[in-house]
Formats: sequence, structure tokens, C-alpha cells
Amino acid sequence: MLMAGADDGQQRPRLGEAADLLRNAIWMHLRSSVPRSQPTVFWAVRLMYICAALRLLGVPILPASPGSSAYPLELGISWGVFAVLAWANSHGYSWARVLFAVWVGFHTPVLFYDLAHVSASAAPVWTVIASVVFWTVEFSALVLIVNKRSGPHYRHKPART
Repeated sequence: MLMAGADDGQQRPRLGEAADLLRNAIWMHLRSSVPRSQPTVFWAVRLMYICAALRLLGVPILPASPGSSAYPLELGISWGVFAVLAWANSHGYSWARVLFAVWVGFHTPVLFYDLAHVSASAAPVWTVIASVVFWTVEFSALVLIVNKRSGPHYRHKPART
């Protein structure tokens, strides 16, 4: 396929061409399959991907102390959970909606506990703000996927014959 437009004497595809093919193949496989006719799920999946990106970038979340940073393993697990749940929700898997609700349900009391026990010396103000903003995005995605209008996206689709 890559060699169809190759120059005379070229025996292998160029690195950039191969990388472009690989990038597009991954995008085609992982891209969201939510139709625009399901706006609640469409935006919920986008918000989940935003959460995944924020975790991948290492946005600090409570509890945080001065000079501390999240562990790479924790960031990787958190990013992976958001990415997998976003992908699964975009493809209409009902279990993903339930697991995301459990995930947010776990984060909510943890956040409020951390907010109640944080002291001015324990965490910078921007960490508290980042935690609340992150939770708000996460909770907004949950509200969108459990919305009644999202139901048709998660219903079993009959097999085509």
C-alpha cells in the first residue's frame, strides 16, 4: 500500500509515511463511535477524555503536600481507567457506564474528605482548585451518561443478518 506511490528504486516506505499510516490506523480503531444524534453521550465521552488527558499531564489532585508529586503508577492507572471507560462508553457498553459511576462514586467522598482535612500549609490553593475542577468535569460526564437521553446508546443492538 505504501509502496504504490514510491519513487523509482525505493524499496521501503519512508519513516514519515509509515508513522502516518500507523497513527491513522490507531485513530480509526480508538476513535469515538458516538453518533452526533446522542449528544449527551458524545459530550460525556469528550469529558472523560479530558479527564484522561489531565491525569496523563499529571494535574495534581488532593491530597498534596508541598513538593510532592503523583506517583507514575497512580497516574498511569488513573489515565488508563479514564481512557478505557471513555472508549467503552463511546461504543455503548453498559458495564462501562456502571463502572464509571462507581469510579466517580469513589472519588466523590475522597475529594470531600480531603477538602475537609486540608490545611493551608499542606496543599497549595491551586491544587485544591485543580481537584475541584477535575471532579466537576468528572461528575459532569457522569451526569451526562446516566441521563435518560443516553439510554438508547446503551441498548443492545440486534445483529445484522
